This record gives sequence, structure tokens and C-alpha cells, in this order.
Amino acid sequence: MEKRNLPIGIQDFEEIRKNNYIYVDKTDLIYKLATEGKPYFLARPRRFGKSLLVSTMKAYFEGRKDLFEGLAISKLEKKWEVHPVIHIDFSGAGKFATNEELTDYLNFTLKNYEQEYGITDVPNSLSLRFSKIIKTSHDQSGKQVAVLIDEYDKPLLDALQTPDRDKNHYTMASFYGVLKSCDPYMCFLFLTGITKFAKVSIFSELNQLKDISMTADFTTICGISEEELQTNFTDYIKEFAETEDVTEEELLQKLKQKYDGYHFSKRWKDMYNPFSLLNAFANKEFNSYWFQTATPKMLFGLIEDAHYDLTDILDGVQVKSSSFSDYRVGGGSLTPIIYHSGYLTIKDYDERAKLYTLGFPNKEIQDGFTDFLLPLYTNFSEEKIALAMYKFKDALARNDISTFMKIFDASVSPEFWSPTSSKEKRDEKLNNMYAYQVAFHAMLRMTGFDVVSEQQVIGGRVDVTLETSDTAYIFELKMDDGKPWEEVARTALAQIEKKGYATRFDASQKKIYKMGLVFSTEKGGVAGYLVE
Repeated sequence: MEKRNLPIGIQDFEEIRKNNYIYVDKTDLIYKLATEGKPYFLARPRRFGKSLLVSTMKAYFEGRKDLFEGLAISKLEKKWEVHPVIHIDFSGAGKFATNEELTDYLNFTLKNYEQEYGITDVPNSLSLRFSKIIKTSHDQSGKQVAVLIDEYDKPLLDALQTPDRDKNHYTMASFYGVLKSCDPYMCFLFLTGITKFAKVSIFSELNQLKDISMTADFTTICGISEEELQTNFTDYIKEFAETEDVTEEELLQKLKQKYDGYHFSKRWKDMYNPFSLLNAFANKEFNSYWFQTATPKMLFGLIEDAHYDLTDILDGVQVKSSSFSDYRVGGGSLTPIIYHSGYLTIKDYDERAKLYTLGFPNKEIQDGFTDFLLPLYTNFSEEKIALAMYKFKDALARNDISTFMKIFDASVSPEFWSPTSSKEKRDEKLNNMYAYQVAFHAMLRMTGFDVVSEQQVIGGRVDVTLETSDTAYIFELKMDDGKPWEEVARTALAQIEKKGYATRFDASQKKIYKMGLVFSTEKGGVAGYLVE
């Protein structure tokens, strides 16, 4: 059988099917959606296959039976009816930082459909034009219309930190609001996006819109499962394993650690990031493909502006199911947008307490996130991180605590806080233990050793622990608050001893270091430390 090509950057279903590209078959789920309901919303991270999914739906509703030969839906669908399709794609339409850019794009898109259906009596407003296009396509064809909107929220996300944020919000709320009145003319409505925005009329008025983002039946609708990986990519697995000089089983384990681990419901199934997986196969090299290309600066700007507790992201956060429901502009938790953007995923679910535990899905995201944080919370430039972290890790591996602390102390000197921060923000950070915890934890994470923050034990919460193959470090972090640092450091060590923080390592036979690390309130940086 001829080896099929990797569809990197190709989101058009017809092109994939006609040009010998690998297509991971999701058509049974498309059939389930089309036959069991009408209006749906799906949130998934960027570059996770949403656009290809929408393109496949478009071909299905256009009755393109020839494109589906050999796929699951070919055995399920008997009628293959042809419906008009209104497809609005915000994913590849540039930026929408201004309301002018947004309205220009909507005008361009709607004008094309007005020309297609011969509409000459064009209403004044964008929303009324959208409504008229849907009704006209229905009347001319005698068939109900499929409306497909890809990345509905991109104009909202692009403008979150611009003066036109509220204008874009109003424009899109009005635009989507007409879909409720158009319900009789539609056979199917499907929206994709990163997250749900509160107070966007489509979610308040279209209360029958079914959110399948965390529904167990559709957890595999985007991304690649383990079974799909091994079924569709046999040739590439073999070639990559030969390049790496490992067995295929060893390669699969490496791929799993690096790119797998996304969970989209409490009854999860591991899903791979398709963009990273395809690029890894194409280059025969492990790299942070998705994080380098899909990370929006907007998100990190929101995190910084909101003083979001990054220790939660670094070590996991517990949230109730309501936390996923929507993102409120200018207030509320950033957790839903961070989760839906792909930087956190479901790691556990407590049925009794109805609590989700969120954490990094895989090594690509963990390394990429901490790598991104270091220039913000330390004086490391992006170019110097690799060398500094090599020295940092080497010092820990050799139990050279003096060198290890010198590197960290230099990294958090007060004059080196993020250059994007105002003086007020820098002063605020220097007087906040949280900033030091983030910098300390991020640097420890980058070593690749086993690092845990705020771990609950019987006696209390351990600030930070780090384990190498033969050593365990227990860190208690304190601010001096004007007291002699030696006094504060001894208090920290006494706390470690009194609360039994080291007990869990007793059976490990590892060498244990207990450290009381004290930061200076007045000068910033490390005031001093004591080790036992």
C-alpha cells in the first residue's frame, strides 16, 4: 500500500481526500451529531483539528458522497441530501485587534454569499444581512441550511487587550444573536472556539445550544487517540524509531510523554496534540512545535494583568465544574480560558466533591510554559536560559547547594524583573512572596527533576520538594519581614522538622537536604539560607 502524506497545515477535507494525505476518521461522530441534534458548540485548543472537522462537516452537508468512500460514515448515511452551507471561518482571517478589521472581514464574507444567492436588496446592519443570507439560501434551495462557524471567538480574543475590545464584543454579540430567529431555516448549527465568553448573546439566547466540549461521547472528536496513532501512522512510527535508534515501543513511549495526555471530559481518553505529532513525524525530531506556534501573547498578558496564581498552573489547580462554563471579560477566573487554550488539562476528578484537578497535559506544555515564564520572572534572556539551566541542573545533581543558590540568587535580583512591568508592578512583586515562589518553582521545573509545590502532608503543606535519582530536597520559603534572616531560616527548618515534611522520604534511602530559604523584603532577592 502506498505511503500516505502528512497533512501538516492542510485543513481542507477535499484536498486531504483527493491528494493521498492521512485522514484520521472522525465521520462516525459527525453522523452522530447530525442525526441526534442541531445546535452545538465545541471548545478545543488552537491547531487541534477544529477547522478540518468543520471542513469535513461542510462536505457532508453538501452531499459530497464521493469524498467519504471507505470512511465510517459511508456505512451509516443512506440519503446523502444536499443542503446549503454557510461557512464563516475566522481561523485563517488574520487579526481582529480593531473593530474596523472585524467589520471589513464580515462585510467581505457576507458580500460573497450575497453575490452567490443574488441578493441585491442588502440590509444596513451586519446581523440583518447574515439573517437574510440564511433565509434566502433556504428559500432558493427548499432545504434547511447548515451554518458552520469556525473559531467564533477569535475576534473577541484578538481584541481583549486593545481599545476596541468592547466594540468587537458588541459587534459579535449582535451578529450571532440573529441565529435564534433563524432556527426554523437551519438543519444544523456548529460553532467552534477556544472558550465560551459570558454575555455573548449566542449563549444566553440560544439556550438550546449544546456544549459538547466536555461530553464523554465526543472527547475524541479532535486530536489523535493512541489507537488512531498506531493505526494511521505505522510507516512514520517505524521511520522515526529507526532515526532515533530505539524500538517502536520506546518511540511510542517518548511520543506519549511529549505530546499525549489531553483530557476533555471526566471520563477521559488520552488524546495527542495532532499538530505536534505530525511535525515530529515530518522532522523525525522531538520539539515544542505546538507551544512555539500556538501560544497567544494575549493569554500571558491576561495572566500578568490579573496576577493569576501561576503556582496553580505549575503544580495543578482544583476547580469546580462551573469554572469551565465561561470567561468573563474584565473579571472572574482565567481558569476556563487557560484550560480551553490547552495549557491545562483534566488530571483527576473527585466525584464526591465534584472537583476537577487540572495540570499540564504533557512534557511539551510543561517545558514550554516554564521556559516562557523564566524571562518574565528572572533576568534570564531567552538566549541564556539553556546555559543557565544546564549549570543549575548540574549543581543540583552534584548536591552543590552553594552554586545552585548563587545561580538562583542572581536570577531574581530586583532590577531584573520583567521589562514590560511598570515600576509599581515591580515593587508589588518584590513585596510579594508569590513572585519568588513562581521564579523558584519555574527554575526547578526546568531541570527535569521531579518537583512538587504546596504538597499536602499530614502536618501541613510543603512549599517545594525536588527529587533526583539519589537525593531529596525539601524547601521552606520565607520572607524576612525585617527580621534577621538566620532567625527566619531556623524557624523554617524547625517547621520542616516539626511537621514531618521529610517523613515520606524515609523509606527511599535517598540523601535528604532540608533548606530554609529566606527572601529579603527590603532589598529583594535571597537574604540567606540554612541547610540541614
